[in-house]
Amino acid sequence: MSRYVIGVDGGASKTRCLVAAVDGAIIGDGYSGCANKNVTSWEDAVLQVRLGVTEALVRGHVLPNQIVSAYYGLGGVVDDEDTKKWKEAVESLSPEAVVLVENDVFSALYAVDCSTGIGVVSGSGGNIGAIADGRSFHVNGHVHFSSAQLGRMALEVVMNQIKRGKCDLFGKAVLKWAGLDEVQLWNEVYVDHGGLAARISPIVIQLSNRGHLQAQSIILDWLTKVEWDVRQFQTANELESLPICFGGATFSSMRPIILEHLKASSEILVASVPLVEGAVRAARRQLGP
Repeated sequence: MSRYVIGVDGGASKTRCLVAAVDGAIIGDGYSGCANKNVTSWEDAVLQVRLGVTEALVRGHVLPNQIVSAYYGLGGVVDDEDTKKWKEAVESLSPEAVVLVENDVFSALYAVDCSTGIGVVSGSGGNIGAIADGRSFHVNGHVHFSSAQLGRMALEVVMNQIKRGKCDLFGKAVLKWAGLDEVQLWNEVYVDHGGLAARISPIVIQLSNRGHLQAQSIILDWLTKVEWDVRQFQTANELESLPICFGGATFSSMRPIILEHLKASSEILVASVPLVEGAVRAARRQLGP
């Protein structure tokens, strides 16, 4: 009987699941909604994870008892009690598998093939964690950065330009790429500020990558918040020698500016693969060499 692994990356906005052969070849994927029990209800978080995994199994034509290893990197997992509850909630999806549930921050380490180091992720929230000396630990959301915050910083710039009656090239580019005019932007700020900020964040990164100086300045200001939190985590836990591993779509898409401008006392690594592929690598690691 063929053997397979499952990797799951579940956050506040979405859940992505992959089924892979034990050699890492991806054969099925699944998508669903919020997996963070602190953002939605526990029941809905479990439902979304189960839906995503089930979709991946169906698309890969894989039976639950063919899964030998499963790794779940989930936002909102704080302690051993959370891990225990999640394992009980998902064990029927792969009854023959070794199952590991962790906070999603650790998927950043696996995404850059590190077994020890500091993981940093930024989505709807921000998170920092480490694997060192045979133990793993993290801060769950208690940081000063998130990808939505990056969008809020850009929105503040554009809104100030609108107030002054004239948008510069950056402001006009943000409006164009967001598909909004000045009035529509202003209305959306009041209706759904957080949702609009999340939409604007990747636009700022794309503009930065295209050479917009204002976008680059906003990102550098945002990265100072990331840098401060990482330094505090390093110092508090005496981890200055460990590599810093950035993972997730936000950090991966700004890889050049991170490597050029972020200062640290140790090596900086930025994942070039999604966190869900890091989760697959983690599942394969559980099988040993």
